[in-house]
Amino acid sequence: MKISNLISYVITSTLLLNMFPITATSAGPQKKIKIHGYVTNILSPNSFEIEDYKIMKDQEFVLEFENQGTDVSFNLEDIRIGTEIEVQGMINPETGELKAKKITVDLDQFRKLQNTSVLNAAPIGIQRVGNGWSGILKADGRRIRLDPTATKVLFEMTKEEKKGQEKAAKELASKKKESKDANATTQTSPETKVDGIAPNGDEVSETEPLRDISQIKPGMYMTYEGREDLGGVVNAEQIIFRRNELEKGELSFWKSLSLSVKASDYSSGKPGELKINKLGKYKLLPNQAVQDYVTNLGNKLIPAFQKNLPISDPSKINFRFFVVINKEPNAFALANGTIVVHSGMITLLENEAQLAAVLSHEMAHSTQEHSWRAINKDKGKRTALQIGAIAASAFGWGGVSDILNLTINAMVNGYSRRLENQADRIGLEYLVASGYDPREAPKVWKVMANTLGDSPTNFFYSSHDSHSTRRSFLMVEIRNNYSGLDVNSMKRDSSVDYKSIVTLTNEAVSKKKKIKVQS
Repeated sequence: MKISNLISYVITSTLLLNMFPITATSAGPQKKIKIHGYVTNILSPNSFEIEDYKIMKDQEFVLEFENQGTDVSFNLEDIRIGTEIEVQGMINPETGELKAKKITVDLDQFRKLQNTSVLNAAPIGIQRVGNGWSGILKADGRRIRLDPTATKVLFEMTKEEKKGQEKAAKELASKKKESKDANATTQTSPETKVDGIAPNGDEVSETEPLRDISQIKPGMYMTYEGREDLGGVVNAEQIIFRRNELEKGELSFWKSLSLSVKASDYSSGKPGELKINKLGKYKLLPNQAVQDYVTNLGNKLIPAFQKNLPISDPSKINFRFFVVINKEPNAFALANGTIVVHSGMITLLENEAQLAAVLSHEMAHSTQEHSWRAINKDKGKRTALQIGAIAASAFGWGGVSDILNLTINAMVNGYSRRLENQADRIGLEYLVASGYDPREAPKVWKVMANTLGDSPTNFFYSSHDSHSTRRSFLMVEIRNNYSGLDVNSMKRDSSVDYKSIVTLTNEAVSKKKKIKVQS
């Protein structure tokens, strides 16, 4: 144990004994376990739950911290619903009681957060109060509180807008210099601005206070900073809005993921082929009913702001849905809106709402531009990698394309935890907007765990969370953001019997095994 962690343990030992007294559990088989997740329920001052695990302190107990600092303090009495922790100990599988031998807490979760989101809708619920803004803004799958005295709300120019303003400023300054009439109406003092342009040619300001809520439209970027309170509401210190212009590089990236589709022969059961540039080939499930079912379901989940964009708008995502033959339960989304669902995912799930939750999550990766944001993250580091790749290419060790391949790999195998969590939050928005019961989203991960086991994870250093982590995160988000929703009136299935779709999928996969497919 680190010395700092040992000191923390000694200091809080009395508190821990009071909060987590040693509790006898039912006799039964015990086994070692390590879980990582978000606290989903407080049972008493002495115990809490992470999804189905009931946790209490063992006699030999250790408390450790990650990312300690003088700016954040934590005691076990601070545990609340939504606290992210890792627990190691012994579990009684018959009772679900887990005696914690070690609890690890990452203190970063209590620091100020900063995140960027693409708005799904125009802001509602906030209003101008004096020189500031007040109210609760629903965005990024969260509730964000604006305080007129504590929240700075700004509008930021894009790169192109800034270039245009700077060019106009220089032209105006040049005209003023050439003017011989000192009293010309275009003349102003060097300290003033005309229509937001500095007449002396100085660099223009990139941000300005938000003047009117009508400036903010769906599809814009919003970057916010603040801290979460006990109810999961973010108390914002600053919010910056800016237009979301599809960059030339992003458009090229979309086009680079071109598709080639060879249709299946549905009558014979011969699979078609989906070929994705830079990614590979996939055998299409040869059942039209299943393909149509997934496409129709996906189209129902497309957020309204995307549906309403004209076809000519370069930001419009052309969502397309494909079911491919692969027994591994998985799905992934490409930046250009291509959603690929493995046949194993369809046959694993229990109802339509669960499949809708999977599709919504993947669609959020596309609408939130996660692949492009991943490419643009840490530009300096990426430039160094590219230089290294160019040098390596000279010796036959690969090339710059490897950098892009790493990003494409993230689309298939998962993004950083921060982006995966955002896709979970936004995915819940799409799910609820389409009338599906959001409680089915965490059940996806329960089904995964029951069938495949809970994937092990080195919690603080892995971007691939366990099923328990994903399920408990969704449970907390539903509690924090949808507590007023009448979930019992929401749907889990539609007029199409989901079990029939599972049967058709299994039959199509079985036929595939009997047919020799020409490559």
